Amino acid sequence: MAKASWGIKKAAASGAIWLRFAGRTRTEEIPECLTALSEMMPTEPANIVFDLRELEGHNPETKEPIKAWLGKNKAKIKEITVLVPRSSTIHKVATAVISLAAGVKIRIRDDVDEEASVATF
Repeated sequence: MAKASWGIKKAAASGAIWLRFAGRTRTEEIPECLTALSEMMPTEPANIVFDLRELEGHNPETKEPIKAWLGKNKAKIKEITVLVPRSSTIHKVATAVISLAAGVKIRIRDDVDEEASVATF
């Protein structure tokens, strides 16, 4: 079995939920990822960070389940931030499309140093 391309943790200082993706994300991983995110959601609206700085390529099959999860959970979301490399136009466009389709405002940041960690963001 291949190692998961994603990880999740809650930042102790801020309480933000961080999803970090590295390598290629396989379509079959997304339900497990979204289940873990649902389980980690607090009772109050959450700040969520999708860290795509180490993501390789773009899997268009991930768009629909993520869009559906966002639409279903938008009342539980305070803010979503997506971290991408400056040169990652495809991830910026895909994030904007998901944001519009789900009706959830997503802040895209390409100015965060690759070395920035959950603790320093």
